[in-house]
Amino acid sequence: MNTITPERVREFLVTKYSLQIEGAGLQPAALPEDFDFLLNGVVDSFGILEMISAIEDEFGLSLDLEALDAEQMTILGPLSNF
Repeated sequence: MNTITPERVREFLVTKYSLQIEGAGLQPAALPEDFDFLLNGVVDSFGILEMISAIEDEFGLSLDLEALDAEQMTILGPLSNF
């Protein structure tokens, strides 16, 4: 069984959105934990739902979004740790 770790989730997100991150002039490997996908234009409001769905599909789980602070839902560190 594969263990889901914050590092694996982070790697998945950074890889999935690497083109958009680079398009914003940033280096995917050097993103800080407080990088916000929404505020940096990597995803839009609809893209948030796609991002959550992609995590669920990739790791075979269902996220309880009520347990995650809505303001941190698009921030790399808190989302990866969740």
